[in-house]
Amino acid sequence: MALTNPIDLEVLDSPEVEGTQFSPDMKRWLSNVVDIVNASFASLDNYTTNLITASGVDIGGMGAGPINVTVTGLTASGYVNVNLISSSNPVFISNVTPGNGSFSITFSSDPGASAIIVYQAFIAKP
Repeated sequence: MALTNPIDLEVLDSPEVEGTQFSPDMKRWLSNVVDIVNASFASLDNYTTNLITASGVDIGGMGAGPINVTVTGLTASGYVNVNLISSSNPVFISNVTPGNGSFSITFSSDPGASAIIVYQAFIAKP
């Protein structure tokens, strides 16, 4: 999703705004707000540009790992962000390693019959 129409201060600073009694400080504040919003949109644009996929999966019942999760398009130089949503046993994620077409995840111990994770895979670290 590319940012196609960034907010333009010239649009916001139209003759209607000029016709108001905004002080120079208020106009400067408005300019700063627009700059912050544009920077935020640029960050979001970069974030989604490198995104391969975002998904969730139950990988329980496979032991502590490493467990491979298939992600088409992922390479070893990619980046994967993984969060453990729930598990049958109390565990934490000890390691995530991107690979070609998949990533491997290792838990601190056996998560039990259920281990629901959500992940985002990227071409490069966002």
